[in-house]
Amino acid sequence: MVCVNRGDDDSSTVGRTLEQSYDATVTTALPSVAALLCALSVVFVATDTLALDGTSRVVAVGLAAALVVVLGVLALVLRRRRVPDEAGQPITAALLVAAAAHPVVVMTLTDEPRQTTALLVVAVGAGAALLSLRWLVGTLYLLWGGWTASALLVGPSREWLHYAVGLALATALALVVTRVRRQSRRELVRARAAVEAAAVRDQLTGLANRRGLAMVGAQIVEHARRQGDAAHCIFLDISGLRAVNDQAGQDAGDQVVVAVAEALREVTRATDVVARWGGDEFCVVGPGPGMAPLELERRVRQTVLLHPPVSPDIWPVRISAGGSMLAPWDAGTLETLLGSADQEMHLRRSLRRENTRPTARPASAD
Repeated sequence: MVCVNRGDDDSSTVGRTLEQSYDATVTTALPSVAALLCALSVVFVATDTLALDGTSRVVAVGLAAALVVVLGVLALVLRRRRVPDEAGQPITAALLVAAAAHPVVVMTLTDEPRQTTALLVVAVGAGAALLSLRWLVGTLYLLWGGWTASALLVGPSREWLHYAVGLALATALALVVTRVRRQSRRELVRARAAVEAAAVRDQLTGLANRRGLAMVGAQIVEHARRQGDAAHCIFLDISGLRAVNDQAGQDAGDQVVVAVAEALREVTRATDVVARWGGDEFCVVGPGPGMAPLELERRVRQTVLLHPPVSPDIWPVRISAGGSMLAPWDAGTLETLLGSADQEMHLRRSLRRENTRPTARPASAD
């Protein structure tokens, strides 16, 4: 059965949607991330110019200036041209590592552990910019690796323990920030999925509604045509539903509708889509010629009679079905298929009403 029939939550699909949402969010923020790192590099240029001298100043200012140019140009380009969503997280991680390279180089050149402060800012920024745990952990790993290598080159100092604790706290904060952002995004994606599901699903039965049938049914018809196969449609009507509502109430009428919907789920194939077309009408669309409408009637009736929703005196399980088929060479559409099946169903229902109508007795002769 097509998934919209049962309303089940496909966790694998939700998982893919979440990852796509993470990628799209990071890619959307990529120009802003590049601009912020460019601004941070401008600060590096100013502080290095004032605080350093000699070869250290030349190297540090040159590196920071190069970052300003590269990040500034990249920010402008990214605002005009969006990169593919799957490239957003690796590019963001690369920019963060490039920005972190500056304080690591300056720390090595000046033998000053206090340059770790800039590295703390980048680490926390990574938690805010990245939503993929894989790319976040990889970025933090490289930050720690660069800092550790620089500390070994600089040599022993009492300040290393202080900055190691600070970097550890920054790492923990980055992970917490990412987790909070991921949770927020996850809730938003699930809320959107629920709204979208409600838009294509009948609330009472859980079957597809007309909109859901239009979406999935068109795909079934097109797929069948590409495969050189036929497509079929069966309309089914609950006869006497209004009488059930009048005699037993709306709740009883809803129970009848739900019972027929459950029966249709059981007797149709997994490749068919079952939809509630209206108050007392259902529609089945699937590949191939499908079963005969009379056979569907029989199976639905037998299934419902196993657990009757109301007393047979109120509703003796009366249903009418009519079907149609699009041959592989037929140029018709889903609308053509639905229209033909609907007409046949109404024709069968009318004929049955005529057959069950009492016959007038001829007038007796005086």
